[in-house]
Amino acid sequence: MSFADIFRVKYRETRRAAKAGDEAGTLKGLAELYQLFAAQYSLQNGDSIVTKAKLSYWQEVFGGYIGVIRKNGLRDRRVQKFFGLIEDDDIPSLGDILSGTDGEFLPFAGAPAHDGEIDVAGIIDMPGEGARSEEAGSVAPPAEETPVAPAEAVKPIHPEQSEGVATEPDLPKPSQDMGEDLPAMPAQNGEGEHNGEHASASFDPDSLETFIGQQHIVKPLLKEIAIAKAQGRRYLDNILLLGNPGLGKSTLMRLIAKALGVRFEWMDCSQYRNSQQSLKALQNFLMKVARENEPVVIAFDEIHMLTEELQSSLLTLLNSRVYVSPPDVNGNIKRIPIDNFTFIAATTDDDKVLNTIKDRCLRLKFQMVDYTPDELKRIYKVKIASGGPKDQRIEGLRMTDEAIDISIPRSRGSMRYVDAFIGGFMNELYDENGILVSKTIDRSVVERYFEEKGIDAIGLEKKDLEILRVLEEDPSGAMGAETLSARVGLDPKKYLSEYEPYLIKIGFVNVSGRGRSLTEKAIKYLKESK
Repeated sequence: MSFADIFRVKYRETRRAAKAGDEAGTLKGLAELYQLFAAQYSLQNGDSIVTKAKLSYWQEVFGGYIGVIRKNGLRDRRVQKFFGLIEDDDIPSLGDILSGTDGEFLPFAGAPAHDGEIDVAGIIDMPGEGARSEEAGSVAPPAEETPVAPAEAVKPIHPEQSEGVATEPDLPKPSQDMGEDLPAMPAQNGEGEHNGEHASASFDPDSLETFIGQQHIVKPLLKEIAIAKAQGRRYLDNILLLGNPGLGKSTLMRLIAKALGVRFEWMDCSQYRNSQQSLKALQNFLMKVARENEPVVIAFDEIHMLTEELQSSLLTLLNSRVYVSPPDVNGNIKRIPIDNFTFIAATTDDDKVLNTIKDRCLRLKFQMVDYTPDELKRIYKVKIASGGPKDQRIEGLRMTDEAIDISIPRSRGSMRYVDAFIGGFMNELYDENGILVSKTIDRSVVERYFEEKGIDAIGLEKKDLEILRVLEEDPSGAMGAETLSARVGLDPKKYLSEYEPYLIKIGFVNVSGRGRSLTEKAIKYLKESK
């Protein structure tokens, strides 16, 4: 069942309760709708920061109506119009609100600001303002989104409309359906477990104690957490995790929250682009954190992607437990107090993290390191023993030691490569008709997979080898990053972030003032591999 289907079912149940004068049932239904939005919002599913910001608006709406009913009851005309029980042109219907119109009439304070248009396509069953479903004239509810909880008393700002859009602008669709069951609140369970993408405990470590590798980080953190608990605290000093992609930074963030027994709130900063949209999304994220008013880990992944202005704005939060936003286009600022939190930032490029941020994480600043062959072997065995990733799980899955030994040199010292390879190996166990023909990943399976993917014995892929060949053939002996990227058909940022670091790490590429050049080690390898 899609998110839209779940929403429609829950909305209609809630409307029936409102129509019957059942205030408790109506509040329960709105709370479940609020939770539905919150759960979808929490998914780390690749949605853009703009989509996340727009989704947060809808959670605000439903949280706001809960407040109105608690204060004024079901007879409030705004509530009656919201559920399509009366006609009143001066009050917005659900269709109006979903379309982002009549924002000044929203029945609560605190709707976050958004840029761009909100699209209701796929949410309302029939086009046109105040569209009705076939059931008792009810307004069909919104489809796949996710917003944030109601904010403190701030004048609501509704999404701006694009010119020429009269009705039903677009409400963005998240990347995933919710499945059959109505989700619970996303932020936590009894132990602080996060219900989003990062919480696949059967394939990833389920505690700091079971985390393989990075013991120079794990052991000090376990001690810090033990001390905090002994002192009655549920938070740690600020933490900064540095290192290449795929080393487990996001997993460590989640496990720290679980070990503290607190909520986990995660923000992917790589989605930040436009500064005003980013400012609003960051404000919405922190308002959501603040509203829960309980101990929390606030995790900023790829924090270096935030603008310097936004990074600087976090300093007030770290210094005084109050976030003070930069001025928006109207010169307004927001103050958001948050107590009892652990700040964790992760980055693959600490040169772009402000020194003022790094200075406030000095005591718990950790450099992630590549996994050793022995650690990689243990990781392969643990993940295979779990049956593989949750969406591919095979009971009784096996992988021979020989197959593991062949895979380790190709894994680039990264947990992420292990995960990707295991998923690929498992697909090789099926025939063309999707029938599982074996539960054993042996030498033939992994060799077939690596040959199909063009991955050589030390983990170099086709594009890596193309980069090396271009440098080998260059008569100048050195090449700038932009020239090299153009020669191999890559965006320079992609080359610098995804390809060059590994080639430098294995000693195949030198970077100097003249540009990029091959090392003797690389020249020898290319000669032997021809």
